[in-house]
Amino acid sequence: MGPAHTLENGGARTAHSSDPPRVSFQQPEKYTTTHPDYPISQNGPTRDDAGVISPEVSALLEREGADIGLEVDDNDDDDDEDEDGDYGEGEAMDHDAARSVYAMSMCPGAGSTFQAEHGYENGQDAATIDSARTLYADDFDFVMENGRQYCGDYFLPIDQTEQTRQYVIHQVFLKVFDLELTTVPLDKPTYILDVGTGIGEWAIGMAEKYPQCEVFGTDIAPIQPTQQVPFNIEFHIENAEDEWIRPNNAVDLVHFRNMEGAFSDWPFIYGQAFACLKPGAWIEIMEWEDFFSTNNFLSFFADKSAPHVLFRAILDAAEVAGRPRDSRALRREQLAAANFIDIQETVHDLGIGARESSSYGKFWLFSIITGVEAASMRLLTRYLGWDPNDVHELCENVADEIKAISEDPDRAEAFVVKLRVTIGRKPTNQAGVGRSRAEDSGGNGRNSEDESTIGARTIRSEATA
Repeated sequence: MGPAHTLENGGARTAHSSDPPRVSFQQPEKYTTTHPDYPISQNGPTRDDAGVISPEVSALLEREGADIGLEVDDNDDDDDEDEDGDYGEGEAMDHDAARSVYAMSMCPGAGSTFQAEHGYENGQDAATIDSARTLYADDFDFVMENGRQYCGDYFLPIDQTEQTRQYVIHQVFLKVFDLELTTVPLDKPTYILDVGTGIGEWAIGMAEKYPQCEVFGTDIAPIQPTQQVPFNIEFHIENAEDEWIRPNNAVDLVHFRNMEGAFSDWPFIYGQAFACLKPGAWIEIMEWEDFFSTNNFLSFFADKSAPHVLFRAILDAAEVAGRPRDSRALRREQLAAANFIDIQETVHDLGIGARESSSYGKFWLFSIITGVEAASMRLLTRYLGWDPNDVHELCENVADEIKAISEDPDRAEAFVVKLRVTIGRKPTNQAGVGRSRAEDSGGNGRNSEDESTIGARTIRSEATA
C-alpha cells in the first residue's frame, strides 16, 4: 500500500482554513466485535440466517419496486422475523453527516444508503466524523445529466437510486453463492483488494469474514458507508486506470465484480493486478455474460424488439466511448496473456422469473429493470446523440417486455441472465511486476503448473430462480 494520506496539520479542517486539505484516508471509529442482536448485517445475512430476508430489505424492494410496477409479497416463507421481531435497527444519528464521512453538499444523494449495525454512543463521534470528512467537492468530478448523478466519465450513475440497485444485486450474489463472497480458496489472507468497490458491501463482508486481514476497497466515487465499518477495512478513492499504488507481491486476492465497461485497457488492469499479487495468489472477475451469446437473455426476444435495439445501441455507444461493454476482455485468454495460470471459468444461470417460494427472483428482476436506463442513458445521449426522451421511452418498452416474460409461467422458468466467474492464479515461482500497458494483450490459454486441464463449467443456480 502506498504512503498514508493525512492532513498536513494533523487535524480536521477548521472554519478558519483558507485552503482545502489534501485528501485523507482516515476513517471514523470502527467496530471490533460482532453484535448478536443484529442477525443480519448491512452486507448480508450470516450463514445461520441463510434463509432469512431482512424486513428492511423487503421494505426497500417494495418501496422502490412500486415505482416500476413490481409487487413484493412480504409474507414469503423466507421472510419470517425472529421470535422477538427484532432485526437490529441502528440508533438514530443526530450528527448531520453521521451516515457518511463525505459531506452531503459535496455529493448530494450519494451518502450511505443503509443503516449501520449500531449507532454511535455518548455523542463521542461527531468530532471523529468531522475529522475524517476531508474529501471535498473540488476533489471529485460530479456531473448531473438527465436527472442522474455521475462521477467523471463513468457510464453508470452513482446516485441513491443506483446505490439501492447495487445493494439489491449484492443480496442476489449472496444467495447465488450460498453466502460465500468469493470462489477462490483463501488460507489466512492478510491483504484483499476490491477494485471498483461501489457501495462497499463485498469488501465489508470480506473484512468481517477475515478479521485478521486488511481489506481495501477502491473506487472513483465516495459512496461507501464509512460509518462503523469493520476495523480492518479502508476505502480509497482511486482510479484503477492509473498506475496502482499497491506494493508488489503483497495481495492475496484482487477482486472485480460488475466492472464490464469500466476500463479502456483491461490488459493494463490485469498487469497491475498481477504485479501486486503474492506469488500463488488469486484474481477473480465476476461479470455478466454477453447478452447476445447463445441461449442468453436476448434470445427470448424477437430480433427487432426493443431489448435488441437497446442493447445493440449500448454496445455501439460503449465502443465509441472506448470502453467496450462485451465480455471479450474478461475471457480466460486475457488472463493467460497476463501470465496467470490455473484459470477456471464458471457460468451460472440466474433465473429472472420469480418463483412463489422465494423473493430473490424478484430482487433480480428489480435490479435488471432499474438497471436498464441506468446502463444506457449516459452512453446513448453522450456518444450516440440520442434524445433523453427517446432513451427513456425505449427503456420503458424494454422493461415492459422483460416483466411480461418474467410473469409468464411458460417462459419464466428458462428466462436467465448468465453470470461468468473467472479466476486465475499468479505462479508461485514468479514475483515482481506484471504486464505493462504497452505489452501485447493477445495470447492463448495455458496449463497450470501441474499441467492440469483448465476447464469451464455451467451451473444452473436454483437459488435465484
